[in-house]
Amino acid sequence: MSEAFNYIDYIGTFVFAVTGASIAGKSGFDFFGMLFLAFLTAVGGGTARDLIISELVFWTHNPNYLYLILLATLSTFFLNKFYEKNSKLLFLLDTLGVATFVIIGTHKALINGFNNETSLIMGTMSAVLGGIFRSAFSKEHSILINRELYATIAAIASLLYILLSKSHLDSNLSATLVIIVTFAIRFISLKLKLKMPSLNE
Repeated sequence: MSEAFNYIDYIGTFVFAVTGASIAGKSGFDFFGMLFLAFLTAVGGGTARDLIISELVFWTHNPNYLYLILLATLSTFFLNKFYEKNSKLLFLLDTLGVATFVIIGTHKALINGFNNETSLIMGTMSAVLGGIFRSAFSKEHSILINRELYATIAAIASLLYILLSKSHLDSNLSATLVIIVTFAIRFISLKLKLKMPSLNE
């Protein structure tokens, strides 16, 4: 993939860290607690993915991720009102982060020779597991309980990337298409208030 996707990955990491630090602040955590939850949110999914596929965990050999998480936590601590006023921008960047994390996770599994099913799980895990960790350690309702099509969208994005990869389409073009589709599905699902069914309905 092109260098541009590395920068998008950094943006996603920063925004995910901001959401983690913000939830921690609302849950009454101190600065260290905010930093811990920001770390879990930003790199939790990718860390689990790399451990499962026996890859060197990405942030252990690229400290830029750690600096971004620290910067995101500091900015949340001092500029929380700014983030609250610009929630729409954070939503856009969060969606971009979801798509990028899915692409990176799926691509990593595919190029390491894993089957389509495992690659789909790794792609989805990369995008949503950090949020699940965040909810588990805070007072936030889990994304699995809220039933917004968050994990479902990540899974669809991963499946689409796999299908495009199997068609031998250029990886950068495939990634761009996946990002566009992820934005479209998430906006439509929120506009129409689409949710996954549950046993209580």
